[in-house]
Amino acid sequence: MQCRSVLTRVDALRTGELQAEERGVVSEHLRTCPSCDESVGDVETLARSIKSLAATSPRSCRDAIADSYEQVGDVWVAFSDRGLKLIHRGSFEEFTSTYRARGGCTLKAGTLPDALRKQVVAGVEGQGVDKPRVDWNEDLSPLERDVLGTLTKIPRGEVRTYEWVARQVGRPKAVRAVGSICAKNNVPFVVPCHRVVPATGGVGNYAFGSALKRELLRREGVDVDSLESLGRVRYIGSKTTKIVCFPTCRDAKRIREENRVPFRGADQALEKGFRPCRRCQPFAA
Repeated sequence: MQCRSVLTRVDALRTGELQAEERGVVSEHLRTCPSCDESVGDVETLARSIKSLAATSPRSCRDAIADSYEQVGDVWVAFSDRGLKLIHRGSFEEFTSTYRARGGCTLKAGTLPDALRKQVVAGVEGQGVDKPRVDWNEDLSPLERDVLGTLTKIPRGEVRTYEWVARQVGRPKAVRAVGSICAKNNVPFVVPCHRVVPATGGVGNYAFGSALKRELLRREGVDVDSLESLGRVRYIGSKTTKIVCFPTCRDAKRIREENRVPFRGADQALEKGFRPCRRCQPFAA
């Protein structure tokens, strides 16, 4: 068999599709013809290269097509088999528009698994969620992942400042970026961005209005009126223990009124000989 005839049969030999009577002839030719034998290796390389081009579609696109939705109370919930994707309070049109704007493709009506339903209800009702099951978008930046993960560690019934979150993720100057990430949180209620407040006092803004943010904090046991009355008082210290906390820290709540010392800044507290609470970590010593 001539080289040209053998080369037209090399791929069929590689895949096992060559007829038995031709297989022996082609194999014998390859043993005696170095040039054709090298061509077999070239075909193998080409085949692997072509196969690598047939990559699966990105996970975010695949999942978006399969995402489902259901209304739970007055919120709309998008979810996948991996967890919650989006929680929105508003009209269905706003919900689908927000979903598409944040990287989704299509949604289909479905039934939210009980485990996810319990997390949504617990978040909305102020019970808190210890370990949120969220299917985060793969294109989240490391900073976004760090900030959102830090939000889940803020205890129920307590608040932290945007500045505190920035320090916790190792980016103390990224306060505005932290605020932006909180504002774009896909799964509010469950991932508690409502527990983050401005250092200048008050409860600050919220995607669904500051009134709802106040209500969520009240449901969790935060004395919102007291928090707002503090104004620029950022920390509360104890005269007896010389420990300073965030005002909503459960340890701060136990300080008797006559022993409470207000501070506007960390430097002021440190100068007075106070040390930061190890539990709420209001600032670095």
